[in-house]
Amino acid sequence: LSSSSAASDVYKRQAYCFRCGNVGFEKHGHRNLAELAEIRALNSQALEVQTHELPQDFSPDIPSEQGVWLFKAGISVRRAASLGMGWSDKLQRIIMPLYGSDGTLLYWQGRAVHKYQAQKYINPPVPKADLLYWVHPDSGPTATVCVTEDILSAIRIGKHTSAASILGTKTSDQQAAQLMEYDTVAYWLDPDAAGHEGNIKGTRKLALATATRIITSEADPKNLSDRVIRDTLGLTPNHRYEYYDYNHNNRQP
Repeated sequence: LSSSSAASDVYKRQAYCFRCGNVGFEKHGHRNLAELAEIRALNSQALEVQTHELPQDFSPDIPSEQGVWLFKAGISVRRAASLGMGWSDKLQRIIMPLYGSDGTLLYWQGRAVHKYQAQKYINPPVPKADLLYWVHPDSGPTATVCVTEDILSAIRIGKHTSAASILGTKTSDQQAAQLMEYDTVAYWLDPDAAGHEGNIKGTRKLALATATRIITSEADPKNLSDRVIRDTLGLTPNHRYEYYDYNHNNRQP
């Protein structure tokens, strides 16, 4: 290698598009050795999570720049704080904790905010078969619970009806036992092959115990406006969201 090659590297990522089937490379430009070392160290730290306790440097203050991921999903700083979310500077991730009814920390997810981070999500190696991330409207639990794949989708839907994230696409027997306490269980996982399969298997598992239905959309629930979420759920319009939706759908590029 020449000295110029040793001093820098080109960081590329191969990506497969599930919509069009094309494979391509996304360039991230030249990175020097120090930057590459930092990236490797960051990804290595993500693999070393061995405790369900929150990261030692957990902070309830999420930097605005790193909080863009939340903002894009329509979750404000105040909302994130009310749910106990925070930031780990060492891991460079938004931390989303799951607490039990007695306030005990049961689980957490760390969501990457940089494209170069090897894993989108990290979590402690604890059993999660009986875990559900619950969110209810301000008015309290509803007769229908909407099952989602990820935490953010549960938070968005939970403003309008009870919602529970199964933290993936597979519904365990323990999770099903909790969900069947509701009059109706609506499955609304992400619009991909894994989500579609999860919708079908989840509703089949619960069909003999309670009423079930499957909801589909072109985008993940977390990426839809509140107005579209309410329409998709079959809820009555709420003018509280009209102003937000108008500006959300008419933003300048």
